[in-house]
Amino acid sequence: MRAAKPVLEIQNSWSRIPESDELLIERVQMRDGVHHFIFPFAGRLVHEGLAALIAHRVSKQVPATIAVTLNDYGFALLSATPIELPEADWRKIFAAENLLEDLLACLNSAELARRQFREIARIAGLVFQGYPGSGKTARQLQSSSGLFYDVFTHYDPENLLLDQARREVMERQLEISRLGATIGEFTTMKIVLVGTERLTPLAFPLWASFVQANVTSEKWAERVKRMALQLETAATREKMR
Repeated sequence: MRAAKPVLEIQNSWSRIPESDELLIERVQMRDGVHHFIFPFAGRLVHEGLAALIAHRVSKQVPATIAVTLNDYGFALLSATPIELPEADWRKIFAAENLLEDLLACLNSAELARRQFREIARIAGLVFQGYPGSGKTARQLQSSSGLFYDVFTHYDPENLLLDQARREVMERQLEISRLGATIGEFTTMKIVLVGTERLTPLAFPLWASFVQANVTSEKWAERVKRMALQLETAATREKMR
């Protein structure tokens, strides 16, 4: 805690350290769009499903293309279209109603069911894995299973293999029971909306993940170092005041 104290002080100065009964949502405008950083502190697996769900629900409120990233502490939404939602709308977005239906509706956009279907198609013998010593690559297997997934989704939506993929995503990847419990907790939590001038210590790793997904590793390292230096300089100036 002594080592973390300076970072926590910056977090509290620039934004807020959420209490156990608070859900912190930080909003910051940057060159690449509007970032919303949301911190449920529920773990990476829960955040994977939660990020897809919240992005789906936000896009229904505000027509926009939304990119997501996540870590153990929270997840982030990035949109080129400005998203201005009051607390009442955020509370509806985090509501427990229609949880399963909305998760199923956003599975295709999140590519979770499609990725899980590859393993199911392999076990079911739908895709040829290659001869011994010359097996197919993961990309080739994903492409082959993806074709089956599209055909089944379009012509046989009740296919048992599709149902298996959805159930495995719900239980294994999204941890639907924990996700449901986390959503249930939001009903009694206070939603704290904070507009920040810059990235906070909690938001910085999520922003770095966005950058990593869109640039080469060398450029990513340069951008992250440059941003870290800017934030450290800002923190030092505040201490000197």
